[in-house]
Amino acid sequence: IPIIMRTIGIYEDLEKVIIVGKYVNELLPLLMDQIVIYNPFWKEGISTSIKLGLRFFKDYDAVLVALGDMPFVTKDDVDKIINAFKPSCKAVIPTHKGEKGNPVLISKSLFGEIEKLRGDLGAKVILNKMGMEELCFVECSEGVLIDIDKKEDLMRL
Repeated sequence: IPIIMRTIGIYEDLEKVIIVGKYVNELLPLLMDQIVIYNPFWKEGISTSIKLGLRFFKDYDAVLVALGDMPFVTKDDVDKIINAFKPSCKAVIPTHKGEKGNPVLISKSLFGEIEKLRGDLGAKVILNKMGMEELCFVECSEGVLIDIDKKEDLMRL
């Protein structure tokens, strides 16, 4: 199965929307039972996909932003991230041995700032400027650090 299908399976119990861009023609036949939004601006970078997802869930208190190329995140990791959320957290960031990873749970209070992002900048740019007291961290598996961008990444595992 393609990596994205394995990744989607991790989030099967959650309400979700899948944002697709470059590989829309290859992915759509695999995603027939999912809510899918095509991002015509995918060439402009990940910020355009994140913003589309946040707009879809604009009435929610927080949104988990997950990447399709991270198939080793576990359901347990996802549960830990969601359960760590509290009103004082502007974001819940998973860590593994002190290193920050993904997916990140983003509070609605940051949606406006994220709307201003341009290009290939993710929410990390905003989160890195925040004080530690505004963020919550939760220890997770190594899967929160592993993304598969190229075939070589997969071969290394």
